[in-house]
Amino acid sequence: MLLAFVLCACGGIAPRPEVKVVEAHEVEVLPQSPLIIGRDGGDSALLWGHSVWAFGDTVLSVPDVDGVTWHHNSFTASDDLDGEDGVTWLPERLDGAGAPRYLIAPTAEEEAFNAAHRGDPCAEPPCGARWAAWPGAPVFDEARSRALIPYGLIYAEPGDFNFHGVGQSFAVWTDYAALPERPVVDPAQDHPTLLFLENEPGYGDGGSAIVGDDLYAFACRPNCKLGKVPLDHVFERAAWTYWDGAAWSAQIGDARALFDAPYARVGYNDYLRRWTAVYAEDLSDHVVMRTAPDLTGPWSAPAGLFTADRKGTGGWTYDAYPHAEYAGEGGRVQFVSFTRSNGQGWFGSELVWVRVLIEPAPHP
Repeated sequence: MLLAFVLCACGGIAPRPEVKVVEAHEVEVLPQSPLIIGRDGGDSALLWGHSVWAFGDTVLSVPDVDGVTWHHNSFTASDDLDGEDGVTWLPERLDGAGAPRYLIAPTAEEEAFNAAHRGDPCAEPPCGARWAAWPGAPVFDEARSRALIPYGLIYAEPGDFNFHGVGQSFAVWTDYAALPERPVVDPAQDHPTLLFLENEPGYGDGGSAIVGDDLYAFACRPNCKLGKVPLDHVFERAAWTYWDGAAWSAQIGDARALFDAPYARVGYNDYLRRWTAVYAEDLSDHVVMRTAPDLTGPWSAPAGLFTADRKGTGGWTYDAYPHAEYAGEGGRVQFVSFTRSNGQGWFGSELVWVRVLIEPAPHP
C-alpha cells in the first residue's frame, strides 16, 4: 500500500489499469494497392477532412522515376471514416513513372548519398547504405491549417537490423494538394533539418498532441518522456520545455520518464474522459492501453486490448496504432491496425484492422 501511495504521489505509474476490454476481434485485412508489395507502420490522422495514413519502409511493385522500388516511407488516404466494415482508400498519388510518392521525401543531400550507394557495384561503398525518414503519427494544427508530422532520420546499411536513428524532427504540411516539407532547424549541423540529435530523446517518436496553442510530444524508447513547445515556435529548440515530474524545465536532461513503452500513440478519449496511450509491449504481440487524467500523468498500468495474430509468420508486433478518427460511441469503440507478413517474398505485408470495445475497469 505504501508503494502504491508513493507511485501515485510522485506522478508515476498507477497501481492498476483503468480500462477493461469487453470484446476485440479482427475485422479484416485492409485492401492494398497493387502498386505496393509491402510496408510497415500505418499511423493516421484526420487532415483537412481526410484520413491520412503514414507508412514506413515501402516496397513498390513498379520502379519510380529514379528506377527505385524501395521507398523509406509512403502514404495513402481515405474519405471513408466508418471503420465497422474496414477502410476504402482514395487513389495513390503517383510520380511520372506511375509509382507511389514519398510522404516525406529525402533532402537533396540524402538523395545524392542514396544514389551514390545504390546498386552493387555502386559508385561509393558501402553499397546499399541509405538515409531514411520514418514518419510517425501526424497531428493537425487546425488554427494554422497545417499538419505536423514527426519523423526519425535513420542511417542504414545492408544486414539484419543494421540501422540506427541519428535524430528526430517534424515535417510541415501546409497544402493538402502538395507534399510536406522539412524545415531547416540549424544549417550548421550535419543534418540541418533535425530538432533533436542522436544522443537526445527523440520528441515526437512516441506520439504527439495539440492542446490549446502548444504541441506536446513524447519521446519513448525505452521509456516515455514529455516535451512541450508553443505551436508558433516548434522549430526553435530554446522554446521547448520538458516535464520533470513536477514542473516544466528548460533543460532537456531534466525530463522524467512517465511510463515504460517502446513507443506510444496518444489521444484524448471522450468516453473515458482520459488521455490514452496505445502500443504493443516490447518484443511482443500484446497490444495495451494506458490512461491518465493529464498528459503529465499519473499514467495507469497497461490494460491488455488484444494479442495481435501474426498467423505464424514470426517476428513481433511493433506498429500497433490506434485511429482516433474512426472511433465510435465517443471512444468506446476503438480501431487499431498492425502489419504482419503475408508470406509473399521477404517484405510482403498486410495491414490488419482490429475492432476493440472498451469500458472503464471496475474497482472495489
